[in-house]
Amino acid sequence: MSANEDIRILMLKECITLKKLSEIYNSMTDNKITPDGLSKKLRYNTLRYAEAKKLADVMGYDLVFLKRKV
Repeated sequence: MSANEDIRILMLKECITLKKLSEIYNSMTDNKITPDGLSKKLRYNTLRYAEAKKLADVMGYDLVFLKRKV
C-alpha cells in the first residue's frame, strides 16, 4: 500500500474532504495547496513524504515505521 492510499483511507475514516483537508493543511504550513492540487498528487502518486506526514498530522495521525517480526 502506498502513502497515497493510506492518506485516502485516513480521509475516509475521518470523514474529511479534500477541500477541508487542504484548508487545514494551508493554515498549518507555509506551503499552500488547492483541493485540485492535492487530488492530483494523490491520483498520480506524487505526494512527498513530508507532505504525507503533515497531512496525517492534520488528521491526528502519525506515520510510523515498524520493524517486522519475522
